[in-house]
Amino acid sequence: MAVTANITVSFGADSASGASGHLSAEIDARPEGLNDGVTSFAPGDSAAFLVYKSSNVTYDAPIASAGSVAGAGSGLTVEKEDDLSFADTDTATLSTPATGIVSVTWLGRSLGSLALQDPTTLKAGAKGVAVARVKYTCIADAYRLTSPATLAGLTDFSILVFILGHLAGES
Repeated sequence: MAVTANITVSFGADSASGASGHLSAEIDARPEGLNDGVTSFAPGDSAAFLVYKSSNVTYDAPIASAGSVAGAGSGLTVEKEDDLSFADTDTATLSTPATGIVSVTWLGRSLGSLALQDPTTLKAGAKGVAVARVKYTCIADAYRLTSPATLAGLTDFSILVFILGHLAGES
């Protein structure tokens, strides 16, 4: 039986100092990615995942509840796509820190050109109500989770990957 692997780790709540950061991870589902577009895995397979972070975040090596995790590349340029909602505003937030905008497609009403204010915030040329499909580039580190063939005699199971992030200047 195939096992579907899903991973999302988010980091962004305000810290004691008021600073915030971003840390997230996801299975590499890109057709040309490390899993060749595959997102369901069988026991004994390995599943590649990508870790995204803001520049003020560092993180410890990922830890798996079973199997093993190994690095598969760092500083990879990855293209992502988000649908951003502008609800009577001229700013919207990307799901992952961006290094650049590849393309913008307004889905209905246009608010003009979009510009990066910071790695996750886009500012439109005008305030309004609209949706923009934004393709953008970001930087990711890649890892590979290798699963055992069985766990506790089972061939249908889940594995947890834990990633602990740290804001610069905080413990």
